Amino acid sequence: MARPIDVSQLIAGINKKRGLDRGTPGKVSKPKFLSKNERFKQERLEENEEDLKPAVGNIATVDVEEVNFRDDSFLNETNNKKKNSSKQNGSKFQFSWNESEDTLTGYDPIVSTKASDLLQKGKTPKDSAESSYMGKHWTEKSLHEMNERDWRILKEDYAIVTKGGAVQNPLRNWEELNIIPRDLLRVITQQLQFPSPTPIQRITIPNVCDAKQYRDFLGVASTGSGKTLAFVIPILIRMSRSPPRPPSLKIMDGPKALILAPTRELVQQIQTETQKVTKLWSKENNYDCRVISIVGGHSLEEISFSLSEGCDILVATPGRLIDSLENHLLVMKQVETLVLDEADKMIDLGFEDQVTNILTKVDVNADPAVNRQTLMFTATMTPVIEKIAAGYMKKPVYATIGVDTGSDPLIRQVVEYADNDEDKFKKLKSAVIKYEPPIIIFINYKQTADWLAEKFQKETNMKVTILHGSKSQEQREYSLQLFRTNKVQIMIATNVAARGLDIPNVSLVVNFQISKKIDDYIHRIGRTGRAAKEGTAISFVSGAEDESLIRDLHKYVRKHDPLNSNIFSDVVKNKYNVGKQAVNEVIY
Repeated sequence: MARPIDVSQLIAGINKKRGLDRGTPGKVSKPKFLSKNERFKQERLEENEEDLKPAVGNIATVDVEEVNFRDDSFLNETNNKKKNSSKQNGSKFQFSWNESEDTLTGYDPIVSTKASDLLQKGKTPKDSAESSYMGKHWTEKSLHEMNERDWRILKEDYAIVTKGGAVQNPLRNWEELNIIPRDLLRVITQQLQFPSPTPIQRITIPNVCDAKQYRDFLGVASTGSGKTLAFVIPILIRMSRSPPRPPSLKIMDGPKALILAPTRELVQQIQTETQKVTKLWSKENNYDCRVISIVGGHSLEEISFSLSEGCDILVATPGRLIDSLENHLLVMKQVETLVLDEADKMIDLGFEDQVTNILTKVDVNADPAVNRQTLMFTATMTPVIEKIAAGYMKKPVYATIGVDTGSDPLIRQVVEYADNDEDKFKKLKSAVIKYEPPIIIFINYKQTADWLAEKFQKETNMKVTILHGSKSQEQREYSLQLFRTNKVQIMIATNVAARGLDIPNVSLVVNFQISKKIDDYIHRIGRTGRAAKEGTAISFVSGAEDESLIRDLHKYVRKHDPLNSNIFSDVVKNKYNVGKQAVNEVIY
């Protein structure tokens, strides 16, 4: 066992270590005040001495004089050693994850964005902030730059809701996807002056024009939304993919497209609009496309004569089409596209059995090589429509446009009280002079139409025409022609004119007699406020109306007020006890 260290030696070592007098052992020298830098170096030196102690129990001493305190090399070397040791310690942790799996990759919270980057010169703060953090709007992006979020915003912008699986994205413009042939595209954009597609056209065209499968399609959209062009363009696109047929083949095989509509007027309107497109298209590419209509009011001989040269597109009402099929006036072997327009109205008019009969006949008589697709358009989705879709459509795309999404037409609704027809006419005379023609007045009974037309003829200078079911086909066509060409200012009509007819620039709709159902009321007033224009609907209510109808009417008028200007008469409210909040009596 080693001897303990002598006390004198121990004191001498401590004195040397503490900067005491080195000349005389144990003698304490005057204190020396060190600067901050010198103190720091002294501490580093002491730490270094501790590291250099030998394994034996003797205290090792270092001569302080051998260290040059003015030289920074020692300090730098010590710091570098410490940095290297920290790097070595840090390298011990090696994580094996893939960088692409890091959910925070590219995450840049807006709180970390500099204000100078947001507030760029030449832009408003709002625009620059949005473009800096949210990115460009979909209208400023090219097609390949679009992401899922951009497509969702596009659908929200146009109130498009879809389901059905593998649904194609909507059209951003006519040209981008190269779906529409160039000659047809020139007709649409240059000659017909349609600069951009409507929402129903945006979602319909890309989903039904895929040549690989030609999917079925069911669209729910209000009248005046551009549905006619939404199915006419796909029909012409599909026809353009096959060579033109000679007249003899058109007669033998029948039409390429069949369009069913509930009323004569709507059938003739579809025929007129389709012929407008096909005539311009035939001038561009010399494609002979014949459009024929079959409606009631024309004899079978007239229908046979019109079909004598065959047709490519046939527009018909269900009843008259079945008559023509049963009398062997035409065949339907090559129907590639079957369209049901205003399907809900066809069901309301009792055409359900006839529609299903036609669908069955088309399936039975069709050429097995023809891949037929069915397109159905309706303003409302009903259980019967769903049943027909489930039975006769194959995995269709469902698209809803602007239904319950706040996209109400710009119609100001006014509901007034009137005791009798004389009182109604008195108010009607003062109302119609405030609006520009054309004006539509709806009635429920044809006798009222005749009486009203006589009153206008005697007491005003305005010219009137009448449209109802008792008129012959020629008379109804003549009335519509007078009204469309502004030769008369007012048309008095029953519900025949409430659905599907597109009469532009109607400024006023009057319900001289309120409809029996709220759905008919909605379609009546839908004749105005079309194509983003404002319109007015005035409805007269007497004391003998159905109470449930008035309650539904009050709810609709209160809910659908896009111009914030609807008026529901207090007299009507009091008469039918609507619009009053129930007050519970409290007894103290």
